[in-house]
Formats: sequence, structure tokens, C-alpha cells
Amino acid sequence: MKRIIVVYLFLCFSTAVFSQNKAPLFQGSKLLIDADLYKINKEQMALNNGTSIKTSDWNGYLKKLVSGFPASTADSILEGLTLYHYEWDKVERMIRFDADRNPAANYNGHSYICFSGFIKDSKAIPFVKFNYSGSDWIYANRIKLVCDDATFEYDSLKFYTLGTTEYVSEYVLMSYNAEMQDLIPKIINSKETIIRFYGDPIYSDFVVTNRMKLDLKEFMKTIKALQ
Repeated sequence: MKRIIVVYLFLCFSTAVFSQNKAPLFQGSKLLIDADLYKINKEQMALNNGTSIKTSDWNGYLKKLVSGFPASTADSILEGLTLYHYEWDKVERMIRFDADRNPAANYNGHSYICFSGFIKDSKAIPFVKFNYSGSDWIYANRIKLVCDDATFEYDSLKFYTLGTTEYVSEYVLMSYNAEMQDLIPKIINSKETIIRFYGDPIYSDFVVTNRMKLDLKEFMKTIKALQ
């Protein structure tokens, strides 16, 4: 418990204050490490984009992922990936990514849209994840988006379910095909996007937040770099 509190305080401090003593994450990178915080806790590297990387993740697989790319491309990969939850799958030997699990990101326990998938052999395999979360099941089978004045509907969807002691979730993973590649920028650039999950006859709405839009926008750069 003490260790969790220390790491949490470290992350809060790192996002609020970035020291003048900084160093590039790697040669040529515009991602800078807070050198003063790193001296205090060498298990985490606080970055100037407001995120942090575990030193073990960097040395274990992230450095290898970006080492074959020019510095600017490597930055694009990491700027998107660090906004998400990611982890190394030792069995399948790939990086899995999903919505940020940091409580401050407001994904946990809330409905959301994000990218989800994996990176294997320096290739990203992304899906668009539409996730309903609430106090009870709605048994969703279709979704509708109102993106400013445009409407998009997707029917007969297969939703997966996940239950916790605090909330339940139902989500669908849609291939990042040409249709989704056209939709996501519309969501990012919209003044307001409302997503409705339909059950029978229950439904649930949520408004796409600015944080979700930012995460989608930045991760599109990661996907582009890892095509």
C-alpha cells in the first residue's frame, strides 16, 4: 500500500511540475525526462508530455520498439502510446494497448471510445473500442453516433462483457477499416459527439470528452508510424 501511494504522489507531482533539469529520452528525441525526479525514483521516467514510462518497460521492450525508427517517428509512436495503458504479453510476445487506467483519465467506470489492440513485429493492429460502463447491464447490440450534424449507426454488433464489484462494462471492437478511419477524425474535430448504446429496450448515452479526442488523435500518429 505504501508503494502505491508513493508512485501515485510521484505521478501527480510529475504532471504538475517539470524541472529545468531535463534530458532527452533517447538521442534526438523531443520527449524529455525530468532528471531531478528520476534521481529520486529511478523506477519511473516523467516526460514533458505529462505522462511517464516505467524504466523496466523502457529497457524491456519500448526502446527496442522505437530503435529502428528516426527520432521524430519514434516520438510519434511514444506520444500516442504513453497516453494509453500498455503492457508486454510475454506469451504472444507483443505489446497490448487499451484505454488509460489512470483514475485521472476518467476511463475506468465510465463509457468511452478508444483504440485497443496490439503491436507485434513493429506493426500495430488497432481496433476502435466502444465501451459502455454503468451500474447495470443494458445488453447492448447496436450503437448510434451523433457527430455534430452527422449521424452514424452500427447494428447487429457482438458485445463482450466484463463485470466488477463497482460497475459492469459491455464493449465492442470494430476493425480500424476505411469506414472507421473516416469516422475517427470527424469525432476528433467535432464540437460534440454523443454515442448511444442500444439494448432492448434500454439505452445509455455519453458525450466524447476532450481527453478521449486527444488520445484518439495522438494514437492515430502511433498507428500511422507502425503500419
